[in-house]
Amino acid sequence: MKRDLAIDATRGVAIWSMITAHFAQESMLATPTHAFPYVDGMSAFVMLSGIVLGLVYQRWVTRHGLVFAYKRLAKRILVLYLCQLVIALVAVAAALEGHRWLTLLLPVDGWGDGLRLALTMDYLPSGGNILLLYMVLLISAFALFPLLRMGWWRWVLAGSLALYAVSLVYSPDWFYLSAYQAAPHIQNVAGWQIMFVPALVIGWNWSTWKVPEFVDRWIVAIVVVALGVALFFHFGIDHGPWAHLEPTVADKLDFRPARAVGAYLAIPAVYGLFRLLLTWWHHDWLRPLVMTGTRSLDSYVIQAIALVVVPIHIAHRPWNSVTMDAVALLVFAACWGWAEFRHLAHIDKLHKLPVRVVALVRPRRAEVAPGPGPGVPTSEEPDAARPAGVVPAGDLPADEPSGADHRDVVERAGARIDEPMGVHP
Repeated sequence: MKRDLAIDATRGVAIWSMITAHFAQESMLATPTHAFPYVDGMSAFVMLSGIVLGLVYQRWVTRHGLVFAYKRLAKRILVLYLCQLVIALVAVAAALEGHRWLTLLLPVDGWGDGLRLALTMDYLPSGGNILLLYMVLLISAFALFPLLRMGWWRWVLAGSLALYAVSLVYSPDWFYLSAYQAAPHIQNVAGWQIMFVPALVIGWNWSTWKVPEFVDRWIVAIVVVALGVALFFHFGIDHGPWAHLEPTVADKLDFRPARAVGAYLAIPAVYGLFRLLLTWWHHDWLRPLVMTGTRSLDSYVIQAIALVVVPIHIAHRPWNSVTMDAVALLVFAACWGWAEFRHLAHIDKLHKLPVRVVALVRPRRAEVAPGPGPGVPTSEEPDAARPAGVVPAGDLPADEPSGADHRDVVERAGARIDEPMGVHP
């Protein structure tokens, strides 16, 4: 079974949407991925994370049990914490160097205070807080996996919808993630979970419900309905007679209904269109999106760090339209270049990077070094035979097996994915 590159391309669009929103807002480059009102890269990021998490862990829970899945999930959460910590430390360093206006956060009383705030995830730059939300949502999966294994997905959906409904009418402070900034609330978890928990259910039942085939069969209807809703949002709420209702129906902090409805229409439409295009086009035509999508976590971290570093060292704000477009393209190119580097260096997991670097700088001794004896495993096994043109997989959003185990797991899951997916950077 071949990898469903449409998933990766859709994740690549989400990364592009984030980059243009942060670096080139209201420019021509941002228009395509922000034309649908109230739908953005963060919504897609959370939804696709839930889908892939459910798709992969359904097989792991079935084949290896909950304990195995829990261990991998715990490792994944640790990886996300370390990535978020890197982003926080970059923000602290920028603030201590006198660039606090770039981070849009409050003062820091030295590195001691900065480290405390970074370690507790309280000091986050604007545009660098998605992983904090994602970590909380992943933690909820510890409770959701047993319910899904017992086939109680209807109760999971009902609970998610009920919690979302409650968040629309009453959201106490503990519903929100907060940080050390002028407006401390970051996201309403009870509201945002509506993008993750139902998506997790969809991924869990991906093969049983034949989701790709359903999208293929109904793609015209999905696109037509999505366009109709987008026009209604644009002319009715965003720039229309009901603009005064926008905070009630489309607020991002609390993730109001317009955002949820729009995301559950727009993202399947984009995914279905990519599936359609890939039946006609060679996948290399979409390679920038596919490759950045396979390394979505890396790409997100790169753009979050660039959001702090670029205004300091490359181009001081305010930016004109040409500078905004150039910076957005530069950051996206960095994400794409890093993804290609990991592919060419065969780095499916980031913890292997130092080993690869040492191997590159150390003189080759293959001609004189004795080979391993019978039955002695080598430290690096050769890649399995790979069909020409197949794109390697990525590492977001959930732990996924590598090598033959991955192919077996995902083929059985019906995910149309056949390449190793390195998941522990």
